[in-house]
Amino acid sequence: MTSQLAIHLQNSFDINHQELDKVLGFFKYKKVLKNEILLNKNETAKHLYFVLSGSVRAFFIEEDGLEATRYIAFENNFITSLNSFIKQEPTNEYLQATENGELLALSYDSFKTLLSTVAIWKDFYIKQLEVAYTTNHWRLESFIKMDAKQRYDYLIEIYPQMIQRLSNKTVASYLGITQESLSRIKVKR
Repeated sequence: MTSQLAIHLQNSFDINHQELDKVLGFFKYKKVLKNEILLNKNETAKHLYFVLSGSVRAFFIEEDGLEATRYIAFENNFITSLNSFIKQEPTNEYLQATENGELLALSYDSFKTLLSTVAIWKDFYIKQLEVAYTTNHWRLESFIKMDAKQRYDYLIEIYPQMIQRLSNKTVASYLGITQESLSRIKVKR
């Protein structure tokens, strides 16, 4: 089950077999069902997930009950509530499987063990922080500079699997619009 993660790490880092075996040994397989909640609001993120198949989203529920999706991880991507995971404090967001899938879970304690025992894991951590920063920067910039149609067009161009595989409700919450607005945008395309 860890071969997909092994390939991902080997393609991303100059990792030797001993380090790779040690890293892979800490990950635990988890099968998830569509809509399964992996982390609830006010819980502390205890795991970093690597998506083998399916997808997982990080989202908030606003005061009016509407959902706002912050991030969606598809195959070969990592996801957690990063702020909660780093600080080991309760989160204000949820993690949810958006499709049936398979994940590899790395506990916080194992993550910290890897940081202190596998040199390449610090490079991994830096890369994950960089990915999180650039993703969040793009999200913020897109909400400031683009209208809803432009954000939708960008998704079709860069992340077509998001449009093809996820519900309109999830896509709309990622775009920061209502499902009705998303339907109007789709009709006009």
